[in-house]
Amino acid sequence: MAERRPVPDAADRGVAARRMMPLAFAAGSLVVVVAGGALWLTLSGPLPDRGVTVALPTPATAPLPTSAAPEPSAAAPQPATVKAEPPAVATPAAETPAAESPAAPAPAATASNTPASNTPASDKPVPAADAPQSLLPPPSAQDTPPAPPPGFSHGQALAAAPDADLIERVATGYLPVVGRDGRLPWQVYARPFDLADKRPRVAMIITALGMSATQTDAAINRLPAAVTLAFQPYARKLGEWINLSRAAGHEVLLTLPMEPLDYPRNDPGPNPLLTALEPAKNLERFNWVMSQGTGYVGLVGFEGSRYTAAHDDMMPILDAMKRRGLLYVDNRETPQTVVPALAGELKLPFASSNRTIDRDATRAGIDKRLAELEDIARRNGAAVGIGSPFPVTFERVAVWAQGLEDRGLVLAPVSAVIGKTKEQVPQKGEQQKGEPPAAGPGAGKEGEGAAPANKDTPASKDSGKDTAAAGTKPAAAAKQE
Repeated sequence: MAERRPVPDAADRGVAARRMMPLAFAAGSLVVVVAGGALWLTLSGPLPDRGVTVALPTPATAPLPTSAAPEPSAAAPQPATVKAEPPAVATPAAETPAAESPAAPAPAATASNTPASNTPASDKPVPAADAPQSLLPPPSAQDTPPAPPPGFSHGQALAAAPDADLIERVATGYLPVVGRDGRLPWQVYARPFDLADKRPRVAMIITALGMSATQTDAAINRLPAAVTLAFQPYARKLGEWINLSRAAGHEVLLTLPMEPLDYPRNDPGPNPLLTALEPAKNLERFNWVMSQGTGYVGLVGFEGSRYTAAHDDMMPILDAMKRRGLLYVDNRETPQTVVPALAGELKLPFASSNRTIDRDATRAGIDKRLAELEDIARRNGAAVGIGSPFPVTFERVAVWAQGLEDRGLVLAPVSAVIGKTKEQVPQKGEQQKGEPPAAGPGAGKEGEGAAPANKDTPASKDSGKDTAAAGTKPAAAAKQE
């Protein structure tokens, strides 16, 4: 007869349960840690260290990667073995010869891909280059917006980028270079503009794009095509955003994060240029920024109220821009900026911001700044405004641009105002970010807290007048003037 095993009582069961509790707790903790780590890796990750991926042919000199199935985000440009047409400075786009057959693609040096890219656009429509799909759902046919009203600046798609002769491969992506035939990226990738147009020009830059899909899509599709779009180098889909912008007719810049006066409390982002670093380290960071995208005409400062006032730190950066055929826009975060003087010394294509239009991010505040930009353009021939990706900024810029031509001005890409802008002495009550008001003998009249003048901004001589900025004009513009 089988022996009957005793049934454990409640006390024994309690002891067994207590013995199992540590194991159960450890197992539960492990599950939580693993799940939390997976969620963290999903929501965050390291900065891209490989740069952008572009579809390019294989040049004869150095092999570049090609895609087995080219993505629609970048149409393959003409191989580097095909000799580009010589630069035609005064040749309008209508005179550019077309390809004789569909099997023979046109040379890379078209009207929009030559130093004369700012010449009048052709009357014949140019086929739009294939671009990646928008990150937002496509609108249905019934939701298609009506045609823009008169005076609203819109245009055709820009040529696909990059040009294979204007890039070099590095570990983190591709860097812009001057072409073997002397073509400059800032002119090749520029939005066409009629330099013979004598109307005052206003360039508008929307900066810090690429971090929000909603804001970036709105900037690309709702703003006039002549508005220049500036993207953060940290944007995860930077290549797609640049291609979409160019397909919509927008000229593109990259933002250059630099050290502000109140750093690190005010942090411009990873890999900023810092005065505490050696010049070689800052150049390394600068190359990383440039390698994150292609098809841009240059860079615009982001923050930088301390860095742009440091002569020895800023000189190598501007010199690198000059050697790579780019332009630069000084965001004027400080009146002590050394950029205008250095740009003139280096003959760097350069423009200076005249107004940040949405520091008072209200309709009335933005409208006031836009009106001031118009006055500056009428006095000096050109003006540059910088705005942020705020919905109210998009709304007011779109409304303002509709009537701009009726008021005798023209909205222009930033490449069309190079050498034409003039620095602005800070207006009464306009304090630069990160700078305390001036006090004592150096303060402005009536205690406004005006910043002290320096050799680049002779405000002490005539604070009511604009001071000339350095810059290099395109050859076509110099001839016309």
